[in-house]
This record gives sequence, C-alpha cells and structure tokens, in this order.
Amino acid sequence: MNSTHRQIAVIGGGLSGICTAYFLAAKGYEVAVIERRAHVAEEATFGNSGLLAPGAAMPLTLPGAFATFACRFKEEPRVLLASGADFVRNRWMRHTRQAQQQRFAANKLRLTRLSAYGQELTLQLQAHHGMEHENSNGVFHLFRLPAEAARMPQMQEAAQQSELRFKALDTAAIRQLEPAFSSEAALAGALHYPDDIAGNAVLFAKQMRNAAQALGVAFHFGANVKAIQPEFGGRVALEIESPHLAGRMMVDGVVLAAGMQTTELLRAHDTPVPLRALQSWSALVPIKNPDDAPNMALFDDSYKVAMTRLGNRLRITGLLGFVPPSQTIPPKALRNLLKIAGDYYPNAANYNQAHFWANTIPVLPSGLPLFGPTRHGNVFVNVGHGVTGWAAAVASARVLADMVAGEEPELDPAGFTPRDLAAG
Repeated sequence: MNSTHRQIAVIGGGLSGICTAYFLAAKGYEVAVIERRAHVAEEATFGNSGLLAPGAAMPLTLPGAFATFACRFKEEPRVLLASGADFVRNRWMRHTRQAQQQRFAANKLRLTRLSAYGQELTLQLQAHHGMEHENSNGVFHLFRLPAEAARMPQMQEAAQQSELRFKALDTAAIRQLEPAFSSEAALAGALHYPDDIAGNAVLFAKQMRNAAQALGVAFHFGANVKAIQPEFGGRVALEIESPHLAGRMMVDGVVLAAGMQTTELLRAHDTPVPLRALQSWSALVPIKNPDDAPNMALFDDSYKVAMTRLGNRLRITGLLGFVPPSQTIPPKALRNLLKIAGDYYPNAANYNQAHFWANTIPVLPSGLPLFGPTRHGNVFVNVGHGVTGWAAAVASARVLADMVAGEEPELDPAGFTPRDLAAG
C-alpha cells in the first residue's frame, strides 16, 4: 500500500462512488465523498434496473445511426430520438455499432467476468454487514428479433468461460419456470440464468453509505466540484462550490465517479472521455394479482428493459433516449414501458397506477464501464456502468481501490482502463 494516511476525494455519491470510497477506506485511506445532490444515489443509481446479473450483463450498444433514426417514426421505438439533425450523436452511434459488430464477444466476456466478481462481492457485503435486501434468484434474458438472438452463442460462450449456469429456452419452457409468463409474446430466443439475481440497488447503495461511514468516510452533500487541478508535489486541488466546505480542498488523489461531470472535469486536462448522456425511464407499479406476477426478473434485449419484482411492486426500467433531460416524460416512453411489461405479464399489475421517473445515464460507445488511472497518476475515473451495471459498479470499485493502493487486483482490468480507451 502506498500509505495508510493518504487523503482521497471521491467525486460522486452514486453506487460506484460509494463503493469506491468503502473499499479505499477499508484499505486505510482517509476518504471524503463529494456529492452535489442532497443525498446518495439520486442520479444514475436511482434508475438502476436492479439486475445483479453477470449472465444477462450486456455491453450497452445501440442500433446504428440509420436504423435508430428510423425508430423515430414508429409508435413503439426501441430508442427515442430528439428531432433535428445531430451529427455528434450519429457519429457516437456509429461507434457503438462498430463495437457491437467487431468486439461484442470480447466485450461480453469481459463484462460477464467483471459482473460475476461484483455479484460475489455484493453478496459478501450484504452478509457481512447484515444488510436488508429484496433479492430474488433467476433472470430471463429475452430476444425478440432474430438479429439479436444470433448473438446467443457468443453469450453462451461467455457464460461457459465464466463458469455460469444457463439454459436456452423456448416460450413453453419459460412458462414452465415462470407460470405468470404470457405465451403471447413473440420471441426469437431466450436464455435463463438461475444464479443471476435481482434486487434493490438503491437500498444497497444507501446501506453501503452507512458501512462506508462506519469506516470513517466523510460525505459532503450539496457540494459541486467546479475544477480539479493536479499540483506539483503529487497533490490535487479541488475547486468546490459549497455552503459547508472551503472553496479549495487539497488531497493526495481523486476518483471521478461523477457521471457526465467526469467528462467536463477532465476536458480541461486534455483527457477525453467520450461519454454520451442517454435518458432512461422507469416505472413502479403495484401488483394486483400476485399469482400473475413474476417471481424471477426479466431483461428484454430488444428494448433494453428490465422487469424486477420488489415485494408487492413491479419495477420496469430501461428504454433509452437521445433526448434532452426533462421532468416531462415523453408519452412514447410511458406507453412503451407499460406495453413491454404487458406483453409478458398482462394481468400482474395495476399499470394505470404507475409512477414514472427519468434518469440520465452516461455511456461509452463500447457499452463498457471505464475505471482506472488517467494520465495524471493520482486522478482516477470510475464511470459508465449503465442502467444494468450494479454488479459491475461494485467490482470496478474494488479493482480501482486495489489500483490506487498499488496492489494487484484479483480481476484483470484490461479492456476497462483509460489506457485501453486511448488505444482504441
């Protein structure tokens, strides 16, 4: 370890920031989390799908620019787009398509291994700290379109290499495992992962904050970091707007787990991070017929929508959009979320009583998270886990803490680091 008394600032109070702070504090670092909101887990983490699922973990890539552009004119688009030309957006989407076509198998294997490590760590943390949870076992990964189902062999290969249990199913077999499943939904393929888990990621994040505080982590809310500046002598200066903190904080190192703000803070240091802000929408609906409600989670690959049961509630999360953040949720998003849930579980819930919310999630063209040191040796990043990235966020936090401490991580970070991103 470099030193048990080094001071580390973590910018961002979402799941990745909280877990990074926890693992650093467990190694003896003095850690402060700086969060611009009033509480933890109020941005991307709040919109997490609740999947703790290495088998169903997918690099979040989207259709190519022209295919997605056509979705704008459909009543049930797979991706929502703002009107007007956006050449930066189209270029970014072409990069996602290239990643899907050229590197999907390798990226899927990397993400599966990372998520399996994160699932193991999460279960250990829940047991060690006696955390409350709403975990359920088993996840169905469904494919509506043949082009998406064509990737199933690569996904099965990743599961085999990661020693995950899985089984390919048809609709009748799904119904045997999940009697509430509607056989009316047309599918091109499906995989079942019995050891994948679904739960409440926000509840976990809040309990991890308590665990981090017990290790001495300080949380500063309502504090906005305006700039970071590596200084001579190996320290980093933070310029902060806050009614509670001084305007300048000096630390030995900083971890940027601040979503899109990460890009802004690094831009001044000629360190490009090609994150793109996507909108994701969620709904929480009360279950009306428990026998018609699912017991296992489901992930619809075509619409990037997850459904998880949390007690007497059904949570529907996903559906992405290249639209400006807004408190007003697009009507198409509202209809699509409920339509997708109704395709599979039409009699499960009072869908007309749904509560909706929107989140902004930062995503890289590869669809993979990014963590590790930047070219400034004491400035680190941990971002881009996506709406299904609970397990990956926990794993990346642990691996990053090992890297900060100069220790050999238990999991190889190759493919996830800023150095890998720069190499293309």
